[in-house]
Amino acid sequence: MKRVVIIGAGNVATHLGRALQNKNFVVSQIFSRTENSATQLASDLGVPFTTNLQSLDREADIYFYCVNDAVLCDVINKIDIPDALHVHTAGSLPLSIFESHLQYRRYGVFYPLQTFSKTRKVNFDEIPIFVEGNSLEAEEEIRQIAQTLSKRVFSSDSEQRKKIHLSAVFACNFVNHLFSIAEELVKTAGYSFDILLPLITETVNKLNELSPYDAQTGPAVRNDQNIIRQHLLLLENKPEFSEIYSVLSESIYRMHKKDIQTRE
Repeated sequence: MKRVVIIGAGNVATHLGRALQNKNFVVSQIFSRTENSATQLASDLGVPFTTNLQSLDREADIYFYCVNDAVLCDVINKIDIPDALHVHTAGSLPLSIFESHLQYRRYGVFYPLQTFSKTRKVNFDEIPIFVEGNSLEAEEEIRQIAQTLSKRVFSSDSEQRKKIHLSAVFACNFVNHLFSIAEELVKTAGYSFDILLPLITETVNKLNELSPYDAQTGPAVRNDQNIIRQHLLLLENKPEFSEIYSVLSESIYRMHKKDIQTRE
């Protein structure tokens, strides 16, 4: 099996390392600048670690870069192993980020479209993975790795991946922030967030049958200005929440305006 070094020890690195080991890839080493993170992941996987790029295992076949976007270019430029396959996992960064390292012959992108937390188990088999390579050979090699881990593997170029990443920010990061707001508000009524979980579950589940557009409900899509005004009054002492409420209500109304006018 292929020998893999994982560069990074965060959420993506943790889940990718576990998934690779589950499919009998040999994870030979973990690198992280943070010793505590490196120690934790190395212990979890039962492999060696290093905090020094100069001590990186140079015999690996594949180097997965699972580091923050802000430091990826710097890390790439400090690793001089030209014959290996070099792969980053970022959705928002292009394939061309490797071009600054002129000695790399084979490189590409392996972008798993999922939210990862170290303490949560995920089914990698169901995660969409988007791949790209600097050559047909490199892309095929990355695709084979991805297909070993997941049933849902797609080719995408850097521009497509940026748009996918943007849509994921709306579908996941922004939605989760709204959950945080909802939790704060429901606590003011004396209840915990879990009373909202059946609502959240049904909201997601019905998207298996309806488009998000057709699944939209609530006062904004009905243009119920009376309810909207009442809600804004309740948010008078939370101007940041009030602003979000108003912007989202207006966005929903504009998206559904034609249907609302037809009903009216």
